[in-house]
Amino acid sequence: MTNPSEAGVSEADVTALRAKEALRTSELSQRHVAASMGIDETKLSKSLSGRRRFGTEELLALATATGVTVRWLLGDESQVSATPLRFQPGSDRVLGPVPDSSPRRLIVETAWDLFARHGYETVRIADIAEAAGVSNASIHYYFDGKSDLFDATLDYSVKLAFDRQIAWLDEIPSPHRRLERLLELQSPIGRTARSEWSIWLQTWARLGLEDPYTSDYPAHYERWSHTVASTIEAGQSDGLFRPGDSEAMADELTSLLDGLGVKVLTGIMDVATFRRRLSSYLKRTIINPNPDEESS
Repeated sequence: MTNPSEAGVSEADVTALRAKEALRTSELSQRHVAASMGIDETKLSKSLSGRRRFGTEELLALATATGVTVRWLLGDESQVSATPLRFQPGSDRVLGPVPDSSPRRLIVETAWDLFARHGYETVRIADIAEAAGVSNASIHYYFDGKSDLFDATLDYSVKLAFDRQIAWLDEIPSPHRRLERLLELQSPIGRTARSEWSIWLQTWARLGLEDPYTSDYPAHYERWSHTVASTIEAGQSDGLFRPGDSEAMADELTSLLDGLGVKVLTGIMDVATFRRRLSSYLKRTIINPNPDEESS
């Protein structure tokens, strides 16, 4: 829901208002944020004043730089799943963007990069401190230890993944194209996506040895699976997808994506083959070959 003070304000203006709030609470300079978004400061100023709309990639970069979610920037109106916003206990009022403090966010992002590239077991707290330009004591101020910090990097990966979904999927009306785009966004293609998958893979390995019920990961995965199932249901309603149990179809599809993704990440399969296998599965099991007949 939107903040009561934003009632009657256009979506673009809500985003501009929230972008300014995110920038203010992040304590980052406008020049720094503009540079991280890949635009000049003048364009950012126009967007913050509501005279220019933020592009999709710009929203993603703004959310990442300031520590908020794309969903919050858009006014929390999206129906696509996202990491939950923080609520005041006993009410349904959103407290605000609740960004990480800059030092904590710097530590998490630095650890995320190091864990993704070198692995949890190899990276030491001292390595993270050196790369982030902070002391070991600063890291222990925010985190109980390396395991706690790794959990924070998992949350960061989840945020990146769901931010992409929010930014890209709402503007795609076709369930068929939305499903394809959703799978593309979650594929281990590109440096950032591969880093996210490295964190997923290490999380799976850890949960195989530990109690999975002590981790937030199952809940994160359930939201992802629900997004896929909801997209399949929408396609079935439009006659674009085959009839069937949407949850079971989502389970099978996400399991296939996980397996193929691991093969790409470990060098067993190339990206072109990954895409062919996924496309072939969609055609065989999800996409309705005769949509006009099904919807008639």
